[in-house]
Amino acid sequence: MFSWHYSARKEFLMTEKMPFLDQVENKETFFRRVSCLFPTLDYRYKLIEEAYADAKDAFRGKKRESGERYFEHLRAVALILMEYLRIKDHELIIVALLHDIVEDCPDWTIDRVAVKYGERVALLVEWMSKPSVEEFDGDKNERNQMYHGRFESAPREFFLIKLSDRLHNLITMWKCTKDKKRRKIAETKEHYLPYAEKHLILLHELEYALKDLETE
Repeated sequence: MFSWHYSARKEFLMTEKMPFLDQVENKETFFRRVSCLFPTLDYRYKLIEEAYADAKDAFRGKKRESGERYFEHLRAVALILMEYLRIKDHELIIVALLHDIVEDCPDWTIDRVAVKYGERVALLVEWMSKPSVEEFDGDKNERNQMYHGRFESAPREFFLIKLSDRLHNLITMWKCTKDKKRRKIAETKEHYLPYAEKHLILLHELEYALKDLETE
């Protein structure tokens, strides 16, 4: 049984199957985990180090609705990928750290990501990024329809990161309004669960997270 528990005092997730999300995490502990995959002088370790620094710098001062630093979310998605899904591909770990950087940080473009981290990383970051709402004359619904519509042709690697991202979003919504929770529940059921089932990625975890939100 996948069990979620919340603490109003601590305001962070406690899990049975993902205890790493409830532990005090910092750069040292994160890279201790990375060093289990690559030696510190390996180019893959160094690229993850650069992505970690770039993400932390790009989101410096930004917070989520929960009140935590935005960077904590990026690191948590990378941890789900490494620790729970057992992904060892350094480029996927880099994408996890950078997955919101183009959408949310004007200084970062797809081209900039490609120059620094290569075309594969840049392409996956582009898959992760919603286009600017200005491209749709401010219509967020139309923008979201386009974004979710292209899931049908997205590669499986995208869903490893996207579903980890969605799971962490769902389990950290305790300060969001009931209306937003309802919208995210409906969106997840319509656009995310079918692909979680198709690709066998975090299906039960997402279902339990949704059940938890629905019973709040």
